[in-house]
Amino acid sequence: MPNSTFFDAPEHRSAANRRRRNDLWPLITLILSLSWIFACGESANADATCALSGQPLATLETAQSAWEFVEKNQGSLQELQKSGSVPDIQFDRLPSDLNSLPGRRVDLFLSLVLPAALRVNAAILADRKDLIQLSRKSELAGSEKKKLLALAQSYGLESASIPELLKRVDTVPTSLILAQAADESGWGRSRFAIEGNALFGQHTNNPNQPSIEARDANVRLAAFKTLCGSVKAYVANLNSTRAYAPFREIRSELRKKDQPLSGIALVAGLSQYSERGESYLVDLRSIIQHHDLEDLDKARLVGPSRWVRVVHP
Repeated sequence: MPNSTFFDAPEHRSAANRRRRNDLWPLITLILSLSWIFACGESANADATCALSGQPLATLETAQSAWEFVEKNQGSLQELQKSGSVPDIQFDRLPSDLNSLPGRRVDLFLSLVLPAALRVNAAILADRKDLIQLSRKSELAGSEKKKLLALAQSYGLESASIPELLKRVDTVPTSLILAQAADESGWGRSRFAIEGNALFGQHTNNPNQPSIEARDANVRLAAFKTLCGSVKAYVANLNSTRAYAPFREIRSELRKKDQPLSGIALVAGLSQYSERGESYLVDLRSIIQHHDLEDLDKARLVGPSRWVRVVHP
């Protein structure tokens, strides 16, 4: 995955350092991610999870207007961390001028991506609930077997193994989603994030997948129609490809011990995500801790599903 390390508070990485980052990452991770995205194509945007139906609640053009909208309709990030109740207002993309709000861009970025993370996790929890119910049955009907096989295939399995599926059909802590989105996109300021909702730097060679070409490397990054589509693709990547089996094992052990899924704990399973290795994991933990992101791990969407269109001038 492309390397990007932005903390904003404190900002201990300069723009020059970011430009010097190496966009190449370990070959094995690249191959796994390429094959996964080739198989998935635009499905991350096409299904009901990330659908934006009806007319937009509002149309925004600037980071300032987005900030004012969030403050009025969603509340401050600190209020969301305290209440755990997040209005189900999805944003189709990020404003192109986040740099114009140096004192607020971190909170604004997190507030815009947060509903997408919660939407994706809610859909996974619904699938997991159905899977657990199926696992308790002594015998499955034909339709249930077909449903189980389809679910297994969508998670990169050839056979419908319920124990293995239970390791894969599970959520990614909101704190970890937000931390990786922040790190990989430079807090929403990268060209890939602005032009194509590429929050997580996923490479693709699928001609049917919208993509953006990197200027300093012979690679293309998958682009998405919505922020939710980007989050969904990233979560599916962690839940299905071989490189992140350690991540799934740690999560499974937490489940067995009836412990909450911790973003800090699960960072340890992502050593293959970036060629920066351990320093990348240190950065993710720092982002989570500095911004108290684990306070959002129990947050849930509330209210009717609505969406906001963000227009780039």
